[in-house]
Amino acid sequence: MAVLRVAVAGASGIGKHHAKWHHRAGGSVVGFWGRSQASCAATERLLREVFPFSGKGYWDLDRLLAGERPDVLDVCLPSELHFACALKALEAGCHVLCEKPLVWQEGDDPVQILERGQRLVGTAGEKGLMLGVCTQYAAALPLYLQLYEAARGPLAGISNFYAEMESVSRGRRRDARTMWIDMGPHPLSLLLSWVPGGVMDPDTLQVEFAGGQARVEFDFVSGGDVCRSRIFIRDRQEGQPVRRFGVNDFTVDLQGRADAGGGYQAVLRHGEAEAVGEDFMSLLIAQFLRAIPRRQPPLVSGAMGVRNLELQLQVLQRAPGQ
Repeated sequence: MAVLRVAVAGASGIGKHHAKWHHRAGGSVVGFWGRSQASCAATERLLREVFPFSGKGYWDLDRLLAGERPDVLDVCLPSELHFACALKALEAGCHVLCEKPLVWQEGDDPVQILERGQRLVGTAGEKGLMLGVCTQYAAALPLYLQLYEAARGPLAGISNFYAEMESVSRGRRRDARTMWIDMGPHPLSLLLSWVPGGVMDPDTLQVEFAGGQARVEFDFVSGGDVCRSRIFIRDRQEGQPVRRFGVNDFTVDLQGRADAGGGYQAVLRHGEAEAVGEDFMSLLIAQFLRAIPRRQPPLVSGAMGVRNLELQLQVLQRAPGQ
């Protein structure tokens, strides 16, 4: 099996971890796209500290795509740059893995945002390319089921969903709307993974953006079954952020732990019980690379990313002051 050539758009922040995970999953990280010659030089040094990087930095995306001819472009740029970068990569024949949200542009109306997302999905489909979205909590379901099934037996149906997610702001002051745009895709990806055919009942949607918190409640309906859903998003200044989620009143807390080699492990806890597995983003990236030669769907497809956007936008349109 040929080794996939991977490039990263934006490799100085979260992108450096993506590059490392691509390397660990068997991809060959051949290059990255940065802002300038100076920033690329700094990022090259940074990447070499993280894993055995021997690729090259580019400050021109066209030159990166033409010079390295990557099989995969991983888009780790600010949200407003996702669409143009992903579209150019798809048109150049690259599979694309994109950070969440799939597309976003402040000032655009929901129709414009969804049209851009659907254009990416359509372009990928026309060219026979893979388009995936980095809402990695979808990779948590097998680990969650270990705990759920040990306590309750097989998961036969879902009557309710709960998610509570915090970010550490470290001095930043973000309003609830900004937090929802940034963090909302994670709980929504969990909900869509558990209830893939569900739709939001707008008559039940309650949204409160206040006090540094986004609170969202709604019924998620699939085939006549109703899943009552509650989501809380907030920032905290310091300390360990809460990441709690579950279905049927069985919630788990996500924590992290270093393994013997210093790598990050995901730990889900319910009471005294715990399940330990690989970092969720690492799992998502490894599955994406495996899926390409096998022509299997990614863990979170572009189409699911668009559905995620639809739910995000429904909430924002109902939020006070919008």
